[in-house]
Amino acid sequence: MRILFTVLLLLSVTIESLHSGEYGDAFLLASHHPQVQSLGYSTVAGRVGAGHALNNPAGLAGNGQQSLVSMVYQQFTGLSNNIALEGKYPLGESYLIGFTVIHSAVDGLYSRPDLSGLAPGDRRDSVLTLDNSNSDIIDYREDGAFITLAREFEFEFNLGWKFFKVPCRLPLGASAKYIDKVLVDNRGLGFGIDLGGQLFFNLADMTSVLSNTEFGIGICLSDVLNTPVYWTTEHQDAIKRSLVGGFSITQNFSKYASQITLSTSAQTRYEGVRQYGVGIKVKDTLFLRGGHDGYTPSLGLGIGLKKFIIDYSFSQHELANMQKIGINYHF
Repeated sequence: MRILFTVLLLLSVTIESLHSGEYGDAFLLASHHPQVQSLGYSTVAGRVGAGHALNNPAGLAGNGQQSLVSMVYQQFTGLSNNIALEGKYPLGESYLIGFTVIHSAVDGLYSRPDLSGLAPGDRRDSVLTLDNSNSDIIDYREDGAFITLAREFEFEFNLGWKFFKVPCRLPLGASAKYIDKVLVDNRGLGFGIDLGGQLFFNLADMTSVLSNTEFGIGICLSDVLNTPVYWTTEHQDAIKRSLVGGFSITQNFSKYASQITLSTSAQTRYEGVRQYGVGIKVKDTLFLRGGHDGYTPSLGLGIGLKKFIIDYSFSQHELANMQKIGINYHF
């Protein structure tokens, strides 16, 4: 019941924000792929198998010219559910194009009662009895569609020293997105652009100790034009521009066909908050992940079955537990 009361309060504040032009995209951002969630959302500079539109558009080109179909189901216990579909396909030998569709909805919430003129005790009781009443149901959904184009460039950075050349790979990507929201009786439509880049490099020429180590730097600028959302209430929102930057280190163990990746990131949307993650891959068959998003820890598990990878993630929040399961098919 605590969850119900909190959600009613959140929706009440959200409706007020709608009229003041401050309504954001929090539900859409909760739609990250389970790989990203399990690593504490720290993967802007990392290589993940799917979920590039929200994580970093450049990541679409970070795993080679390989086609992919991915489906994700998320349950935020007692609060919302989510379905996401993603596909990517190579365009010639250089570019990749990706398509992502996300549907997020809050189900079974009763509308906020009229509390005006009631004593504090009566107000409390009116909320607690909603679950057994015939009150109207609140409609809420948030859908998003993304088209992403990405390309990876390869070059060598020569520092001018005889034995010090740095091989680099530079994935770059851009996403155009369409957002469709319904909040109670109001509908909002938005259009935006996201940009991202990653840089992966190896320092083997400096020392043989780092011959199996890859360093990564990533940056993602979301809502470049302060994505406008136009509502049927004749009000306009702006999803404010935000910047995410991060760093990753991947150590390969060729003898065991395994690797371990450490990642961290920070973003302007949440000032003073950092995300951390650690991922272990064993023979492209077993993936163990853990992270912290600055507020709560998360865990994840992936199983590779030939061309399929099944991913699961879990994190515990104040309102409810969040669980996600994803299926990736590479061909």
